[in-house]
Amino acid sequence: MADLKSSLFAFFLICFCCCNVFTVAYRHYCKENRSYGQCELYENCATLRGIPLTDEMRNNTDCAKSGLSGDVVCCLRRNSIRIRTTTPATIRTTTRRIVYTTPTTPATTRTTTRRVYTAPTTPASILEKEYINPRGLALLNQNKCGSLNNDRVANGIDAKLGEYPWTALLLYAEKKPLCGGSVITDRFVLTAGHCIRDDLQLVRLGEHDLSTELDCSAAICQRCDEFGIDPQQKPFIHPDYDDSTKYKDLALIKLGRAIDFQAYNNIKPICLSITPSDCNVSPRDILVLAGWGLTNDGSQAQILQKGILRPETLDVCQGFYPYHTIDSSKLCIKSGRNHTASCQGDSGSPIFWKTKYPIGRFWGWHYTQIGLVSLGFGGRCGGLTSVPFIFENVTDSLAWITNTILK
Repeated sequence: MADLKSSLFAFFLICFCCCNVFTVAYRHYCKENRSYGQCELYENCATLRGIPLTDEMRNNTDCAKSGLSGDVVCCLRRNSIRIRTTTPATIRTTTRRIVYTTPTTPATTRTTTRRVYTAPTTPASILEKEYINPRGLALLNQNKCGSLNNDRVANGIDAKLGEYPWTALLLYAEKKPLCGGSVITDRFVLTAGHCIRDDLQLVRLGEHDLSTELDCSAAICQRCDEFGIDPQQKPFIHPDYDDSTKYKDLALIKLGRAIDFQAYNNIKPICLSITPSDCNVSPRDILVLAGWGLTNDGSQAQILQKGILRPETLDVCQGFYPYHTIDSSKLCIKSGRNHTASCQGDSGSPIFWKTKYPIGRFWGWHYTQIGLVSLGFGGRCGGLTSVPFIFENVTDSLAWITNTILK
C-alpha cells in the first residue's frame, strides 16, 4: 500500500510539473511600442496600475489569441527598456519613445508604466531628457487644463472671446509681439526655442484683441495682463536645440510670479499628453492652431486667429523637405478645411486637439497640446496650402518638460 501511495504521489507530481511547463511554454508574449511584455488581464497588470484603460490597450494584435477573457492588455516588463548612451547626433536619428508614469508615484520610486528610472550613476542630463518625472507630471495635472469654452494663422478665423485661454503673446523691445506660446502651469509658458532672444521682455496672457485694452463680447469683458520673466532664472531652451536645423525647437519661460487661476478667469493652462491615446493622432483627426501671426494678406492679426489642420505622415514631409532630418521629434501637418497656414509671428504658438479623460466612471473632453509652430510654412503666407508643414512634436520632449518645470 505504501508503494502504491508513493507511486500515486510521484504520478501527480509529474503531472503538476508538466502542466506548469505546458503553461509556461504557451504563455502569450506581446510587443507594444517596440517593448516586450506578456498578455494579461488589465486588472492584473502592475505596470498599468493607475492608468485609465483605453481601446488602444485592448487592441494589441499579439494578445488576440491569448485565450484570456475580459480586458486583455500587453503588460510590459518593467525592465524592458534600457537607457541610451549614444551621442546626440545618433539620438536624432533614433526612434524616440514616450515614457508614461503614474502621476501619484513618488519621485524616488522605480515603478513606471512603460519604463523605469536608471541607476543613480546615470547622468542627470540624460535622465531629464529621457525619463518623465512623476512629480512634474502631477504638476501638469494640478489645475484643470484644456477647458472647452465653445459648444499669424493665414486664412484663419477669429477665435471667440475666451475660447483658448492658454494662448500667450511674447513681447520684445518696445512691446513688439513676435512669438506665441502656451500656459502649461501657473509658472511656465511653453514656446519655441528660437523665440528666446535677449530683447524678450514680457509675456502677455489673457489677450484677445490687440487693438483694445478691454475685450468684450455680449455681457462678458476681460482684460489681459503682462507677466515678467523670473529674474533669477533665464528661459530654459531644450539642451539638444540646434538653431541651424531647428531640432528640438522648444523652450520654457518661467514667469516672475505665479498665475492665480482663480483670480484670472480668462487665463487657463493647456493639457499636455500624459497617456498614449493623448498623442495618437491620425490623418482623419482635426487639429487646431491658435495665434496672432500674419494673415494671408501680410498684415498683423489683431484678434486671436484659429485654424484647422490635419496630421500627415512624417515620410510625406520628408519628401517635401529633403534637406531636413524629420524624425519623431517633428510633426507633419497640412492645412484643413479653411486652408490654414502658419506665418511669421505664429512661432511658438500651440497646436492642440480634443482628447478624452476619465471622470469617475464616465469620460470628459478637453484640449491637449501635441505640437507648436517651429519651422512652419516656408512659402508665402496663404499660398500653397496643400503642402504640409513641419512642426515641433511637444510630446516627444515630455520628459524634459516634466523635469524642467520643477526647477
